[in-house]
Amino acid sequence: MVNLFALAVFATMDDAAIAALKHAAQICDPRYECGGVVRRVPGGFEASPLISSKKPFGVDLGEFYGPDVVADFHTHICSIHNVMFADFFSPADAAANQGLHTVGYMLSLCDWNIRRYDPAQDDRDDEEVDFHSGLVIYLTCGHIVGWVPATPWERGWLQFTAVRRAGKPPALKLSVHH
Repeated sequence: MVNLFALAVFATMDDAAIAALKHAAQICDPRYECGGVVRRVPGGFEASPLISSKKPFGVDLGEFYGPDVVADFHTHICSIHNVMFADFFSPADAAANQGLHTVGYMLSLCDWNIRRYDPAQDDRDDEEVDFHSGLVIYLTCGHIVGWVPATPWERGWLQFTAVRRAGKPPALKLSVHH
């Protein structure tokens, strides 16, 4: 089967990456990271086919890299384990883009925004994240360049409800709605 999406040529790198991440939101398993690269081609830019890591965190795009690659793109899953960090580029994401001199695009499946990090223009580790324990870390947020409407199965995926019980500290109740 021919992947017609991979044959599309876009006018800009942003257009190619945003279209690829919108496509990823439709077809990739949301439990695993999924991504690809953007190449400069005659007449513009094209996105590679999508690959999945089959792991919740990290996708190896090494097989796609070559001298014509100008950007990479990937999804960040949304789970209870990473909900605080899904909207940021990981330190590994930012380091890879910095080292390879490529632009990074990321779709957070928590807030459905597409972010762009260009190491030549954007600050790295520009967002301070403070924890109640006193720990402070810095993460790269890039800037929002697009968004994807939440898929029907994601709308209402997780609803947080505060429940107060007499004589006990507040509890957090997680409810799943379909």
